[in-house]
Amino acid sequence: MPQVQVYVSIPLPVDEVFGFLADGRNLPQWHSGVMEIRGTDPFGPRCGEGCVYRYRFPGRHRDFRLECCAFEPGRRIGFLGQRMWTPLGTQVPRYDFRLWPHGPGCRVGVQVTSSLTGGMLALWPVVSVGWRRDLPDDVQRLHEVLTGSPEPAEIGFDPGPGVIRPQHPRPPRPTQHRPRRPARRFRLPATR
Repeated sequence: MPQVQVYVSIPLPVDEVFGFLADGRNLPQWHSGVMEIRGTDPFGPRCGEGCVYRYRFPGRHRDFRLECCAFEPGRRIGFLGQRMWTPLGTQVPRYDFRLWPHGPGCRVGVQVTSSLTGGMLALWPVVSVGWRRDLPDDVQRLHEVLTGSPEPAEIGFDPGPGVIRPQHPRPPRPTQHRPRRPARRFRLPATR
């Protein structure tokens, strides 16, 4: 499944950044994967695990369910989207944010995972390339929204200790230098 993770350094306290990220209604301000969010509670959604929002994915005309699926105050917040149907299969997006202190401010690890089924599985490289292209711009917008400054943020693709890692990482493959095989020449069949 496509999974892209980046980090951004933000010169603000962890609690302030976490408070902004924990309120799902703030996602459309900076995240390209969310076009619009509305709370389902008539008094506004509460923040925390189990909180449910209605959101619109770019290019879609109906609302989907977005649920807060992970909540550790000051450390981690996660949102799981509803399964979206396409003629090729389905997609379920998940947005995870991890925070940890870094210098005078904090670092935010942003991870997007798309669970795909059906023919969408054949398109996972395209989905992954799209997120890899868009996510750095998204975290730059997050930096701008939180700091009010258009200055370039420190952004990287290796989020560090705060982001979910696979349970069983693959061991690195040893690099071997194989001798190059000589090119085969094509021969026409002999005529009799």
